Amino acid sequence: MPPTLIPRSGRLSIIVSCAFLSLLAGPSDARAEALHDIGPAEYVADLLIAEPEGEAVVIGDMLAGTHDLEDTADHVRDLFSDLGVPFHVYASPSMPYTYEGRAFLSEVAERVGADGLYVHIADGSPRVRTVAVGVDTPVEDVDGLVGARARGEEHSSIETIAEIYVETLLDPALEEWAENPWHVPPRDPLDEEGGDRSSSGLLDPDRPGASADAGLLVGTVGGALIILAVVRVRVLRRRYRASKEDLPGTGAVVGAVAVAAVLAIGAGAATSGAVLGRSENPASVRRLSSPPHVTSTERIDRIVEGWGDTPLYVDPHVRGDRIGLTRIGAGLEEGTVPVRAALVVQHGSDESAGVPDVLAYALAHTYGEEGVYVVLDVIGGRVGTAFVGARPTGEGFDWSPPRPSDPDGVALAESLHGLADAFGDTVPDPTVEPRVPPEVEERIARSPDVPRGPGPGFLSDGLLPGLFVVGPLLGAALSAAHLFGTRLVRRAVPIRGRRLRAQAEREARRMLEDLERVPNRTPGLSEATAEADVALAALHGDPDDLDLLGVIVLARRARGRLSGTVSRPSVCMLDPLHGPAEGRGRPRHTRRRIPLCAECLRLPEEERVPLLLRIGSRIVFHGTAERVWGRTWYGTREVLERHMVEEERVAR
Repeated sequence: MPPTLIPRSGRLSIIVSCAFLSLLAGPSDARAEALHDIGPAEYVADLLIAEPEGEAVVIGDMLAGTHDLEDTADHVRDLFSDLGVPFHVYASPSMPYTYEGRAFLSEVAERVGADGLYVHIADGSPRVRTVAVGVDTPVEDVDGLVGARARGEEHSSIETIAEIYVETLLDPALEEWAENPWHVPPRDPLDEEGGDRSSSGLLDPDRPGASADAGLLVGTVGGALIILAVVRVRVLRRRYRASKEDLPGTGAVVGAVAVAAVLAIGAGAATSGAVLGRSENPASVRRLSSPPHVTSTERIDRIVEGWGDTPLYVDPHVRGDRIGLTRIGAGLEEGTVPVRAALVVQHGSDESAGVPDVLAYALAHTYGEEGVYVVLDVIGGRVGTAFVGARPTGEGFDWSPPRPSDPDGVALAESLHGLADAFGDTVPDPTVEPRVPPEVEERIARSPDVPRGPGPGFLSDGLLPGLFVVGPLLGAALSAAHLFGTRLVRRAVPIRGRRLRAQAEREARRMLEDLERVPNRTPGLSEATAEADVALAALHGDPDDLDLLGVIVLARRARGRLSGTVSRPSVCMLDPLHGPAEGRGRPRHTRRRIPLCAECLRLPEEERVPLLLRIGSRIVFHGTAERVWGRTWYGTREVLERHMVEEERVAR
């Protein structure tokens, strides 16, 4: 396995953590030390073990600021269920210095002790890591192929990367890609052209003119919807008038107007920055307005629970030597004011947006006892504090870890020793309450819950021109293109043979299953058996597209006889795939009346276009009298027997 590259800042932070712990450590009780000796792999393994067996998905709590952890886990679990093998999926922020690729996963798998796929997904990164235990993967380099398919997905969500992962493993071209990994196509052609699907520049709330442009977009969509709905209602009226039935309401127009209004209101809020361009999860960010002003308390509760054993909590994600932690915790209680410290790894996607002061405030509010609350971000080298019933004297608390030029030195450890000295001047003061960090107010101010009105130009320069000019023109053009395009396609384009074959095989299989399941005295069994015999003879005799269509019709009719749902054996002769006929009518360009389904009966005669098939090099009407299927109307106008199909096949 290639060596894991740890960024300079990551190495520095790890050294900081180790130096801090080793400097202050001393002899301690082994059992107490074991309480802190939990690393990333053991912690993640314990979380996966607590999940449903074979369907374990854990979304790390450091993603609580940008994801609904439970909903995301359910979505990822649904995606991976399609693989048909046990799976253990862990998602986290992209932190290679904490999760060392397959080495981390291998240790997790060893601790879990169950077979299956072990997958690590890093949020915002197209790279995944996989370790297979007791199961075979279709190809060896699964991660490389998934990474190639996910090109251009650098800012995509966990769900998107999980979807690409599953799609890649289930793709029929997987083995071909494995043989030629340099030519694996990305999931979306836009990626090859440098397309950016992460955001919409048109609706960027900070761009000049964005409000007017968004209004134009919404007005255009709304106007087009209204015109499309009006045209649709007129078409339906013609169809129902032709079939002498009543039109069931004109709610489509009302619905289109309502949709246009909703879009206008929604986009107006979006352009003001209320919705777009925000990273927080809307379901979680609503909690910011009340203490402890974080989107999730999962990690808060874990730290508070850890303080029940010692005032020093070391997060499982923190790497480094943990010897001497009990002695360190005891030292924090020796001052005039108790100190509670937490060594953590923070990220911009966590519940406190990666700000140590916010986490310290949340801990102080949740724990509720007087003292000093200190949060050390060992990766970022930052510190956050909160005071409850205590205040610093003298010049106050002003400390930050320096960045030494020599990362292998001990200068940072010495400065951490200075951090302990900084609390010596802290004295009790019952009037002191924890101060809400300014970052909390900024986060609340930009959250989606703060109401805003549409920006300037949204209505006059955007919505109205789009709604009354551009939208109606676009709707009329789309309606015309749809009506004429549909007629041209139905007149000239035959149904695909590959689709017919798959459908015929599926219907035949279901027919056989029904025949095996029903009792011998089932009404209609003899007729269904005869039709099944003809259908199977056609299916197994080198069928063309018309034979396949006949198989579908006979198989459906046989199943209907067995279930007692066939009241009329005749089929729609305009398009047999429509199902049973409900009456007779004339198709376009002919005087002969043929059986038609209810939908075709509603159509005006000029819109009753028959189904076309490709037979050899010709495109013909499915009901052509040259074939036994058309002459017998698929066995409803004349008895259709097996020998008739076989003789016709020999003659061809």
